[in-house]
Amino acid sequence: MAAATTRRIAAEAEAPLASLHYCFRSKDELLQEVYYYLSRDYAQALPPVPASDAGLESVVLAHARRVWERMLAEPHEQVTTFELLLRRFRVDAEEEPKALAMNRSMYEGWVRSTSDLFEAAATNAGEEVPTNLELAARLFISGIDGISMQHLADPDPKRSAALVDMLARSVSGAFVYAQDSAKTS
Repeated sequence: MAAATTRRIAAEAEAPLASLHYCFRSKDELLQEVYYYLSRDYAQALPPVPASDAGLESVVLAHARRVWERMLAEPHEQVTTFELLLRRFRVDAEEEPKALAMNRSMYEGWVRSTSDLFEAAATNAGEEVPTNLELAARLFISGIDGISMQHLADPDPKRSAALVDMLARSVSGAFVYAQDSAKTS
């Protein structure tokens, strides 16, 4: 990340340096746009999930698989994500709060889009919306991150696919519902 100068970025993109500077005033501004893409636009680039009334468990599994297929097709996006998230440890103390805020913003985008997808799946199927939906979305994202890191370090497509399916089943099994909470109170 430190070696990613605007000159090198322009060369890699096969774009004139002047064009890069016309679009972005600094490397930080360019990185901010990459953060935005990874948190805002990434979900829109995924293939659609099953029918809106397929149910929450079905959508969790379909979403896990489509995110995983994207990771396999575009592993550089996941590597870039990890690099950007770790950037906060490579900047000086005065820049760290900004880098931390960018990380928080990226995760908030992922949590929000995942929670919205899961909530819509439950609602559209006439199912109860879990009370711990945000935590379950965070668990889902953490699991995808972990499986991605493991796969990038030691690729095993069969094992990784099994882990993705196991993650989806685990997240679905971790949902807490108001009716369940009332029974244990």
